[in-house]
Amino acid sequence: MFSHRGFLLLACWSLIGAQFQLSLAAQESGGVAGVTEHVVFDGLKGWEKDGLTYRLACGALLIQAPNGDLLCTWLSGTDNEPSTDNCVLIARSADKGTTWTEPDILIPAGEMAGAVTSLHTTTDGRIILFGAHWPSREQYTVWHFFRQESRDSGHTWSPPVPVVLHENHAFISCPIQLSNGEFLFPASFFEKRPQPFPGPARKLAQAATEEEALAIPPSPGEQDGGKFSTHLHGCSVFIAGNENAAPLTEYGRIGNRPLGLLEPTCIQLKDGRIVMLMRAEFGGYLWRSDSLDNGRTWSTAWQTDIPNPSSLAHLIRLNDGGIALLNNATGGVVGTGSHRDPLSIWISRDEMQTWSLKADILHGGSLAYPHSILLGDRLVFVYDHNRRQVRFVEVSIPN
Repeated sequence: MFSHRGFLLLACWSLIGAQFQLSLAAQESGGVAGVTEHVVFDGLKGWEKDGLTYRLACGALLIQAPNGDLLCTWLSGTDNEPSTDNCVLIARSADKGTTWTEPDILIPAGEMAGAVTSLHTTTDGRIILFGAHWPSREQYTVWHFFRQESRDSGHTWSPPVPVVLHENHAFISCPIQLSNGEFLFPASFFEKRPQPFPGPARKLAQAATEEEALAIPPSPGEQDGGKFSTHLHGCSVFIAGNENAAPLTEYGRIGNRPLGLLEPTCIQLKDGRIVMLMRAEFGGYLWRSDSLDNGRTWSTAWQTDIPNPSSLAHLIRLNDGGIALLNNATGGVVGTGSHRDPLSIWISRDEMQTWSLKADILHGGSLAYPHSILLGDRLVFVYDHNRRQVRFVEVSIPN
């Protein structure tokens, strides 16, 4: 029989071995030096509050508060989304992501579900939050946005102030600051079609125009396009003149793919261009659009060669000038879905002309919705694992 000390040593060596294997696998995939991971929220165990057991975990966001703490928010609820019990939970880390507090309810559920889609800090020490309430029966096509602020690093928040975006048929994500000082919020919008597409998603994914998609007949037994058939899903941006993010003005209308483009991520290149990468439902790849005028107008979107299984990706500028893309780099076949596994990091050193590093860093399960920030010289991100856990990850990238 093992002694207590022997058991602890064995457990420690097991953890070290698992971490070594994860780091080794990443190195073999393309040169990532190390990956560390900590659980922020464990819905497998569940969190009890006022008679409810919260298990759902998806759509996590990460921010460093003005006092140095890390804050993480995510969509939660009892089991599924969309659901009327969906709300937003928040947790805090005072040790750079190693340990996290028990969650608290930031946006409660009510007559409509709650969500937080954007967080950013200001130079005078505020956190600005954009959240929304949405009727679950509308399948994410109706969003009633509001704005809140915190002046004490997220401990308390101002009352919500309503904000109307695209007549309540759009949502925004976290902003990037442009070289001219403006703040650009990538956005998805949803416009109901006069006539839904009758055909199956597999064929609709290959249609080039609305007319072509409408002409595709139904195919009994095949998956239809659902909300992507009833609503055009497109992308735009909302721009504010400064970090205060009010007012927000919408620009662009990227909607040239019938089955839909959504969940955009943006980055500004060194030559001033802004690149938008978008999820394409059943598209097999990410799609791209560029702006040459600080987000006012956008090119017609086109399919890239970056595989994607219809899931959100995230771009971020690194301290050394490179660009990192977090993405489920699977799929690659138009008209079919794929698994959100593995979660990969690609690095470009030439402003997204090529990707010098392609590494699969996490494996096993549904690894979805990464959101990254720079924490000093560290690249860290959160993601949801099987929609039951929020996990915090640090990636060490060689120069």
